[in-house]
Amino acid sequence: RCATCSTPTNMTMASVIRLNVAPIVGARRGAPQKSRNAAPIRAAAAAKKYDAAAASGQYARELEVATDAVRMASTLCQEVQAQLMRQDEQAETKDDRSLVTLADYAAQAIICWRIQQEWSDFTMVGEEDAEALTEGGEGGALTLSKIVKLVNKTLKLHKGMDAPELTSSEVVDLINKGGGAGGKGRHWVLDPVDGTLGFVRGDQYAIALAMMEDGDLKVGVMGCPNMPKMGEVLEYDSSYTYGFSPRLVSKMLAGESLGWYKGCIFTAVKGGGTYMLPCDPAIKADPLPVAVSKEFDPQAAKFCEPVMKANSSQGFTASVADNLGIESKPLRVYSQVKYGSVARADADVFMKFPKAGYKEKIWDHAAGVIIVEEAGGKVSDAGGAPLDWAGGRYLESLDRGIVATSKALHERLMDAVSKSWSSSQL
Repeated sequence: RCATCSTPTNMTMASVIRLNVAPIVGARRGAPQKSRNAAPIRAAAAAKKYDAAAASGQYARELEVATDAVRMASTLCQEVQAQLMRQDEQAETKDDRSLVTLADYAAQAIICWRIQQEWSDFTMVGEEDAEALTEGGEGGALTLSKIVKLVNKTLKLHKGMDAPELTSSEVVDLINKGGGAGGKGRHWVLDPVDGTLGFVRGDQYAIALAMMEDGDLKVGVMGCPNMPKMGEVLEYDSSYTYGFSPRLVSKMLAGESLGWYKGCIFTAVKGGGTYMLPCDPAIKADPLPVAVSKEFDPQAAKFCEPVMKANSSQGFTASVADNLGIESKPLRVYSQVKYGSVARADADVFMKFPKAGYKEKIWDHAAGVIIVEEAGGKVSDAGGAPLDWAGGRYLESLDRGIVATSKALHERLMDAVSKSWSSSQL
């Protein structure tokens, strides 16, 4: 949502809360985006019939388990986000001043539970641990009880009579599975709620799960419960963001059946392409192959970046976009949803340039990176080097920032970054 606007103009805040969609605040619909992005998805779907065996190969089971796990976590997260919007729950602040919610812990627990059903000795590099729950006194114990209830409710919803009834100690153990050191070997990588600020604001967030072997990403599944299927955007004074048109909102309020209009899961397997399917298991739809933009037209192109200036230098990304000839405002989106934007050609470029000294965590990028790469894109640091996943929990030796685009545009993007960097050092 727009940081400078405070009053909804297209729908009431109460309606937003009931519908559990991102607030439409002081914005107008970005009409050109819909026509631009619908075509690549439809064309890819028509050109290539989904074949699960061909898409997953030797990692068929990993893909199936990861997709099931992320779908359960998406259901859970949507319930918690609705509670936050109704102010039935609130986020807490961790020692590093980042936000955490019931969903962060519960999603990590349920995903680890699902993986553990197949591979009891798996290792996970995850964002959360249960220390605040077990060492947090009465408050921690109360939060833990809510998490256990939420996990068991979601398991029952998805697994029915086969669902176990997990205890508090079992849920704690599952959350703590995320403490893996990473490095060489086979590891799962998880951000249970990527973009927690967007999550608590009723905006975009992602459940991002990847699997790697010896530093090589093999599987990626990313749930984006609030992402519009067709890439509809709202326009603000200085940027675009995902949202829903007043016409669509009117249909929601009228109770019309809209089918798959939001909630996307992206899946990718090394060498098997990237696909998009609905978050909602009740919606039956074949996975759609998606692909990065094939041609670069500066007049039509968009770049995406983080919403918050504290997370990336928006002045520098604007300079790079200018050097590329991009005329559009940026698409500003919370979380790894930005990688999905590039993967399905809602945007041509993603750029993130954090403050000097900031260390990127692998769970903030792993799932998104393989999703872009398997959609035909290329992800690197600002110097053009591939990201090193074998260095532990952080992306060590990262050159200035991270960029993602099509392979065809990558070299030109590197030139633009170099030119902007040289200018900024004068």
